[in-house]
Order: sequence, then structure tokens, then C-alpha cells
Amino acid sequence: MAAFDYDKARATGERLIAKFGQKGSLRRITNSGPDYDPVQTSEDFVCSLVNLDQNQSHIADTFIQRGDRMVYLSTEGLSITPMLADRLVIGGVEHSIVDIQPLSPGGTIVFWQLQVRR
Repeated sequence: MAAFDYDKARATGERLIAKFGQKGSLRRITNSGPDYDPVQTSEDFVCSLVNLDQNQSHIADTFIQRGDRMVYLSTEGLSITPMLADRLVIGGVEHSIVDIQPLSPGGTIVFWQLQVRR
């Protein structure tokens, strides 16, 4: 039996997110200079994403809050790995990243699932 082609699954995910999603940016903030007087700079990385409502049944008794969004973030063209310290800019509005989960069957990241909050 032939092994499953996860690269093909990633290409399908990238194509669907590009077709049905929107452009946004992953904002990475870095500190430079001395610790007592750091200079913060930010760099935006363009990305494709699908912005979804959270399922209301997941809100009760969990860390998901009303207003949180679930975002599928494409790997296509993304040169960095998302981190909790990053910000996700959707439609010009900056969101903090609460949770990051890669969909990575077989060790190939097909897309990133993020929980974001305004």
C-alpha cells in the first residue's frame, strides 16, 4: 500500500485557504538594544487565512471567550513559524494569539489553527 502524500494535502489546504480566505499579516515584535532601554520594532509577514467564529458550544467551561476567533493560517509563503508572542492582523485589526495548533499528520504541517482575541 502506498504512503499517504501529505505534501499534496498541504497544497490542497493552501489552495482552499487562498480561494476562500483573505490576506492578513503575522506581526512579530522584536526587542533590540540594552535590557534597561529596549527598542521595539515590528515586522509584518503577509499570510493567507480563514477567519471563523468559535463554536458556541466550545465557549462554556473552557478558556475560549466570547468574541474569540478561530483562524486557519496557510503555510504558503509564510517564512516564520507562528508564536504566542506574535500578533495576527486581520482587516487592519490586531489580534493577540491565544493558542496555536499545527495540523501536522505525518510530520507535515498542512496549516496552523490559531485562536485569536482582540
